[in-house]
Amino acid sequence: MIKKLQNRFILTMIAIATVLLGILFFSIPIMESNLATSNASNTLDVILDKPEEILSSKDNPSSFTYSAFYVNHVGTITKYYSMQYNRSQLERIYNEIKQDYYGNENFMLEKSHLYYSYTNTASGTWYAISDSTEDEKYNESLFTTCMIMYAISMIVVSILTIFLSKWIIKPTEYAWNKQKQFIADASHELKTPLTVILTNAELLNKTESPNGSQKKYVTNILTESHQMKTLITHLLDLARIDRGIPKENFVQVDMTSLVTDESLVMEVELYERGHVLEATTDENLYVKGDKSKLQEVIDILLDNAGKYAHEGSQIDIKLSKLGSSHVLLSVSNKGDNLSEQELRNIFTRFYRTDTSRSHNGSYGLGLSIAKEIITQHGGLIWAECSDGLITFKVKLPLLTPHKEQKPDS
Repeated sequence: MIKKLQNRFILTMIAIATVLLGILFFSIPIMESNLATSNASNTLDVILDKPEEILSSKDNPSSFTYSAFYVNHVGTITKYYSMQYNRSQLERIYNEIKQDYYGNENFMLEKSHLYYSYTNTASGTWYAISDSTEDEKYNESLFTTCMIMYAISMIVVSILTIFLSKWIIKPTEYAWNKQKQFIADASHELKTPLTVILTNAELLNKTESPNGSQKKYVTNILTESHQMKTLITHLLDLARIDRGIPKENFVQVDMTSLVTDESLVMEVELYERGHVLEATTDENLYVKGDKSKLQEVIDILLDNAGKYAHEGSQIDIKLSKLGSSHVLLSVSNKGDNLSEQELRNIFTRFYRTDTSRSHNGSYGLGLSIAKEIITQHGGLIWAECSDGLITFKVKLPLLTPHKEQKPDS
């Protein structure tokens, strides 16, 4: 739980940093490019006001950087002022402007690497041009620098986020661990007095009582005590699972044999409740896991089906190969239709779809225990409902059995 919160925090912070830093570092070269274009356009407009005066003077530095030429209505260059280009080169540039870029708001010739601007007169058009190569090289260099800084910033942010998440989550983790420890300790301490109560109540129940009402009270004590024992057992199971299943408990497990054996055990109990259990299993399906915990999952699903299945209905348990890499276990029963919201909440601790059944021994902990076990086995568990057919499905990674090792059965 705490690990999930930490991972969610890290992913959220990295996503926010990715967007914000991306906007920052991508906007810098864009703004710089727009600024360079704007400055060049303004300078060219100044030259176009008096091109002959500005560019005809050899002493004017602008004459070495900028060029201007005049085109009449026929499309012929009649005047030009340039230290960089001759007439034929200017004609080529003019054709490029006319064919591909004339009227383009960017005022750039990408092929020739030039800025340009123009102004119309009564008898023709003046054009002013300047080289954009240096600005383009600078923008490329700036873009590369920004990308490098972006990558470095993301690495730094990711490292800081990981350390920050540990610091932020630490109080929550401490409180969570204290809560789990309290539940485990309280449950353990309650077991002793509860055992005494159960023992005495059972002795009283066996004793002949002259008063029938006393017998009823003793029976009530026994019923509630057994339910409390179930609750305490579930709480202890949750506390143990929250601490994590020891890695040394994960061994090769023959799921085919496990499902078959548990079906035989639960068949009698379900029959007493008025249900018929039908089991179907594929052969030689193995997983890596804690055998006792996987057995507990099967018991929980079958017990849950027995509690909520319609009276006299059949319960089906199936084990099959899913694709080439997974095992699928499903338990189905006919029951009341469940909404999408109920199917999502059904694995939440202490959640019950039918609160009227709170005294049937169900505290809404069994399915949450099953989910924690399957999650720690690297699997998935979910519920589906269609026309009153409720199906719980468990997906686990398939394991190829070792020939040298005798399979756990």
